[in-house]
Amino acid sequence: MLYNIAKGIVWVFFHIFYRIKIKGHENIPNNSGALICPNHFHLFDPLLVAICIKQPIRFMAKYELFQHRVLGFILKKIYVYPVKRGEADLSAIKNTFRILKDKQLVGIFPEGTRIKGGELGKANAGVAVFSIKTGSPAIPILISGNYIPFTKMTITIGKPVDLVQYKKEKMSNDDYLEISQIIMQKINELKKEAN
Repeated sequence: MLYNIAKGIVWVFFHIFYRIKIKGHENIPNNSGALICPNHFHLFDPLLVAICIKQPIRFMAKYELFQHRVLGFILKKIYVYPVKRGEADLSAIKNTFRILKDKQLVGIFPEGTRIKGGELGKANAGVAVFSIKTGSPAIPILISGNYIPFTKMTITIGKPVDLVQYKKEKMSNDDYLEISQIIMQKINELKKEAN
């Protein structure tokens, strides 16, 4: 309920201040879990992605945001859940597995943090871990624009990527890390196509 209300308010805000273009919405599955994997360079990125995709998205956010009682309450009501960065957060991992197995969408920024300057960073291992262990596709998404008011912001949604095909019999963290870079390569391809 609160998610839809918040999404409506944010939708109005963004459509007043930006010209929004969405490409590739048909690549979002309707009845299966998937990882929504955008590049990340601005605080507004999760909001923009959320209003451009019809289905609800469960985003991870850093644990520190939930330390504030009111903000933490609101975040939980709009389907955001905490993750402790820089460590193996078992609670966040279990939450992600459960959400994907329940055929819902999980929003995860592969780079793990904002990368400013228009460049793409390296992905963390999490994308491959979640995708391979649940059999859920990872969907690369390119956010392009500069968030300057009254300019165009574009969301380009790539085709789902099946990372399970890259699974080995015994997977190390380095293997997961290497496989996760495929998503950044796909985002980079979307970037090249846009130019």
